[in-house]
Amino acid sequence: MTYDAHSDLSLPREGQQEVYYDFTGSSWYLRCARTETTGFTDIYDDHYGRGKMMTAFAPFYDAEGNFAGAMGLDILITDLYRAIVAIDMGRGAYAFLVDHNGKLISSPDSPNAESAMLSEDADITPQIAREILAGRTSVSLSDSDMYYAYTPIRSTGWKLCIKIPRSLVLSPLSYIYENMNLALTVLLLSFVIIYVIVQIAGRKFSERLVAPILRLGNDVDKISGGDLEHTAEIVSNDEIGDLARKFNGMTASLREYISNLADVTAEKERIGAELNIATQIQADMLPKIVPPFLNHEAFDISATMYPAKEVGGDFYDFFMTDENHLALVMADVSGKGVPAALFMVIAKTLIKNRAMMGGTPGEILHDVNNQLCEGNDSSLFVTVWLGILELSTGKVIASNAGHEPPAVRRAGGKYELLDAAQNTAVAIMEDMNFEDSEFQLEHLDTLYLYTDGVTEATNSDRELYGSDRMIDELNRTLGAPADEVLGIMNKSVMNFTGKAPQFDDLTMLCLQFFGSHEELTVEANTERLHDVIAFVDEYLEKWGCPMEFIMQIELAVEEIFVNIASYAYKDDGGTAKISIRHLGKDVEIIFTDSGTPHNPLEHEDPDITLGADERDIGGLGIYIVKQSMNSVSYEYIDDNNVLKMRKNIQDAEE
Repeated sequence: MTYDAHSDLSLPREGQQEVYYDFTGSSWYLRCARTETTGFTDIYDDHYGRGKMMTAFAPFYDAEGNFAGAMGLDILITDLYRAIVAIDMGRGAYAFLVDHNGKLISSPDSPNAESAMLSEDADITPQIAREILAGRTSVSLSDSDMYYAYTPIRSTGWKLCIKIPRSLVLSPLSYIYENMNLALTVLLLSFVIIYVIVQIAGRKFSERLVAPILRLGNDVDKISGGDLEHTAEIVSNDEIGDLARKFNGMTASLREYISNLADVTAEKERIGAELNIATQIQADMLPKIVPPFLNHEAFDISATMYPAKEVGGDFYDFFMTDENHLALVMADVSGKGVPAALFMVIAKTLIKNRAMMGGTPGEILHDVNNQLCEGNDSSLFVTVWLGILELSTGKVIASNAGHEPPAVRRAGGKYELLDAAQNTAVAIMEDMNFEDSEFQLEHLDTLYLYTDGVTEATNSDRELYGSDRMIDELNRTLGAPADEVLGIMNKSVMNFTGKAPQFDDLTMLCLQFFGSHEELTVEANTERLHDVIAFVDEYLEKWGCPMEFIMQIELAVEEIFVNIASYAYKDDGGTAKISIRHLGKDVEIIFTDSGTPHNPLEHEDPDITLGADERDIGGLGIYIVKQSMNSVSYEYIDDNNVLKMRKNIQDAEE
């Protein structure tokens, strides 16, 4: 058997014996064997004159799951042209494909012409070109009045673009504009005709009917302008005269009413000012999401409270009792208004002060209960859920004093109510014991705390929101960060109650636990790239990362790891450590190696507006990493190269 060393085809040439090519030496076969992933080659010329084409490839495995070979499929660019570019989209509009290097896969002028670069399009701006190559989805208007709509194709890494002249988009508006002008002209003429008729009729009846009304109107204007001492002139005993007498009586009543209203308003403003101050004081007492909680490495936390009146009896709290323990409080004081708010301030202060002294939640509530029972003549009480989270292990010790059970979502699962022992509410009876319970939070688990203002929210049909509806709605927030979970839940409760008045305070807290990060250490060579990609994919998929972001992160991970394998150790060999973790709404990946100091970010970004043959070699891969990640940084720490990159994966649907 003979082999053609200059062709990727296995078809026989006309008039010749069958010629076969050893595909195991081709670039796409080697890449498939190395990464065991599917992909596409760059565009190349078909050796049999059929035009330009590319090859799609995928691995296949033996019965034991070991790599056995790769399959390739040749695709003619003319087929892509007929399927995408050749579609009639209107005068001057067409679609085209762009590969990951910025090269046009198909052209509307000639699908078999030499492929041009996206940057060679005279109508496109550099900013739009960067948006397309970065894999973003948007619609942009260029300086030459051309609209570009673009979006990435996840499976290939290509970008689908549509180019439409602005005039084609706006042409339907001209017809609407012409009809609007006609309608306005007809309307204006109608007003002119009506005005003329009114003027003619007015001259005939003004002396007999309109003049007394105008005099009365002048009197009313003076009264409405604030002159309540003015009286209307009574010139006749007909209906107009009777109306003038009624206006004079109304003016006298207004003078008396305004005098009384001034006293009532002054008192109401005083009370309102005091309530506003009380509302502000209560809001200031609740913790804000500020450092050290913002972007904390071990957790993400958010909380909200919407009082039913100016001030409420609900409160939440979270604070560090030491460097390794986070206290979480959710409480609801009986009653409403100012008395409940004052009791809330006292209870919140006592709980925090006692928790900072140490002890279990049950011991803390025992001491706070005794203090609140002293002098509690109003017989107010407070339900409390108090938990202390050990950040290093995820262990939570909690005590529930008559409060609603929290909901917990295990990573990859759904929300469920936490079954734990219930104690009596605080401030009911002195010297009560409060039992502790314990549960574990693992990486990516979520804890949701709330008051009965959520479950007992009532709509106009007197139907309760209920815990079942709450759990169902929470399960629609899977994968969302803590602040978004609370936003979705608050909107759900508001939509349920509709126009019904808010019956109780609405208070919620959400905590997502990250815990320690995950690490993988491998030999720094390209043969271990598959293990690195699998490690990253497993983590991202477990967290529910959208496929669009997984593909972008995979590309960046491959570029950085291959860079380490190629330049860090030269011939001596060494290892690379890959760490991955969540920081709030971001995924952070850290590459660490002890090789030769090498900062890949020092390379100047390539000018992507130039053609491939005009640009200097190198730098494009790192440039793509910078564009696809939200941040990339490098440091040389303790004889180690440390490269960090972050990707915000807050909301794929946006």
